Amino acid sequence: MRPAHALIGLLAAGGLAAAGVAAWHSLGGEAPKSGAVEIPTPTPSPEPALPAGVDLAGLDPGQRKTFHLLLDQKPSVCGKSHSLRTSLVSDPSCRRSLFAARYIALLLQKGLPPTEAEEAYDKRFTHPDLGQCESARSPMRGNPDAPVTLCEFSDFLCPHCKLIEPVLARLLEEYRSQLKLYAKNFPLSRHSQAKEAAAAAVAAGRQNRFWPMRDWLFAHQESLTAADLEKAAGELQLNLKRWKSDLARAGDEVEADRAEGDKLHITGTPTLFINGRKYAGPLEYEMIKDWIEEELNR
Repeated sequence: MRPAHALIGLLAAGGLAAAGVAAWHSLGGEAPKSGAVEIPTPTPSPEPALPAGVDLAGLDPGQRKTFHLLLDQKPSVCGKSHSLRTSLVSDPSCRRSLFAARYIALLLQKGLPPTEAEEAYDKRFTHPDLGQCESARSPMRGNPDAPVTLCEFSDFLCPHCKLIEPVLARLLEEYRSQLKLYAKNFPLSRHSQAKEAAAAAVAAGRQNRFWPMRDWLFAHQESLTAADLEKAAGELQLNLKRWKSDLARAGDEVEADRAEGDKLHITGTPTLFINGRKYAGPLEYEMIKDWIEEELNR
């Protein structure tokens, strides 16, 4: 036999339960089945805060998870003993961390799978290919004292080299005092006239006309025969006799550039090095500009 206070408790509980069921029916709901336990839906954890300038707009939940995972896994880009996230959130002296975080977001926004996004990130920040260009004998555009050096290996018959020319010109105009560009010749073996075109530009450089000749060659890329090259020299008002005599030695300089590129493990054109770091990304203005800005914020 139950004690009186226990019975009162059971009756009270039954009354409350009945009242609850009645209230549920009055709201149009169904009464929970006898013995069923309702488990509350857990509240999702809030997304970690990020500093201004890191935009995750356009990332789906899976991409956001990958972003935060990489932010925690990757080391500081400033050589500190903590993670990239720690540098980004609590180390204002590490300005490169903002560029690194933005780059992860951009790679994911472009639809790269997590493994490919990580690989692209590592090529820029974790394990970049390094290489210093020999600048003493190379034509240069821009401010000689600029803090950012861009070295380009190109081929005058390479379509992508032609396409990147306006991009480089725009960057040189925008960063007049902060950027300089060194031109290197890397004629590809599959382009039969590329070496002769490069020699024509080098020989023109002996009369301080390398850049005008370079511009002419890219503008007339579809036809660069020996006759076309001589026509270019005439249009640029070069001393033709001197230009022709300089072609042989110019060919030696082209070979030296090519050998330098081989040592840097270059396999295609255009190949860019920005302050000694091989550029790994699309040949787009905004992307190359971001690398330049990163160098200016070291």
